Amino acid sequence: MRSLFIGSVSERSGKTILSLGLAKNAPGKVGYFKPFKETIVYAKNRILDQDAYLMKKVLNLEAEEEIISPCSYDVFRPVSMNTMLECWDKLREGCDTMIVEGTRDITTGYIHDVSGPAIAQAIGADMVLVGDSSPGALDKIAVMKHLLGDYNIDFKGAILNMADDPAVEVFLEEKGINVLGSIPSINELKRFRVKEVVESLGAEVVVGDENLDRPVEDVMVGAMTPESAIKYMRRVGRKALITGGDRSDIQMAALSTDTSCLILTGGLYPVKTVVSKAYEKGVPILLVRYDTLTAAEMVEHLIARIDPEDEAKIKLISETVKNNINLDELWGEV
Repeated sequence: MRSLFIGSVSERSGKTILSLGLAKNAPGKVGYFKPFKETIVYAKNRILDQDAYLMKKVLNLEAEEEIISPCSYDVFRPVSMNTMLECWDKLREGCDTMIVEGTRDITTGYIHDVSGPAIAQAIGADMVLVGDSSPGALDKIAVMKHLLGDYNIDFKGAILNMADDPAVEVFLEEKGINVLGSIPSINELKRFRVKEVVESLGAEVVVGDENLDRPVEDVMVGAMTPESAIKYMRRVGRKALITGGDRSDIQMAALSTDTSCLILTGGLYPVKTVVSKAYEKGVPILLVRYDTLTAAEMVEHLIARIDPEDEAKIKLISETVKNNINLDELWGEV
């Protein structure tokens, strides 16, 4: 059996996209393990890891999500490696390939010896590092390659996400780091839906709750005059507009263009004319307690969720990994 640990060296590294894409292209019967829960979803009064929920559905896994992703990390309440290994032994049975997804930072858990490298060593997994092409991520790939030697882990190489410059691959190769491939920026994978904004920001839906599946392809902050804003709004379709709840002028301007939702900040309710116009056009109005800057940062950093039912996006991820990663080198002989 081949086990592969996906270690992230940067926030929003694309580790879940990579894990899913590799799982869909892996040889034989494929299993999945994610030791630590991260983004939480609630299903039938159960608290589950979002990625475990996704992978169970997509890979038709028999184990429950609580086994697939069993632990929550708390530096002051450490979990034992034995707890993870018990779940691991159940999940790997009968599998030809196991994909193991780490946390957002591969070093999480180091102080209690349950970091990514420690887990990979305990289960005998090879390691792939994934990150973007920022200087900090490249530095961390180099550091982790060195540290993995202390754990006697087979480092297969690095995979870069949202990397469109082939010179970065050449740079890493010159530094002695094997690069298995780069996943380019794909606009379809950056899109999210209005309901994901609701969930991430804890927004109150003032109107339009029947249209929360609307896609969001761009984000605008309404901090200018309506006259200036309308020029930009007409150029940008399927946008989320973030503005103060008291900026009815900007809100009405947005509603006259292709807008997926209004995100009103400061906990201020919109005036009746705005609510009426939004209702007429079917545009959700979301009310959040955050200030405009904070809300904008949260939305910009929103990671588009992959639903198990989104077959088109899953197929796109699978094909992207297949076409951009050296899978023959990665898998070798199983």
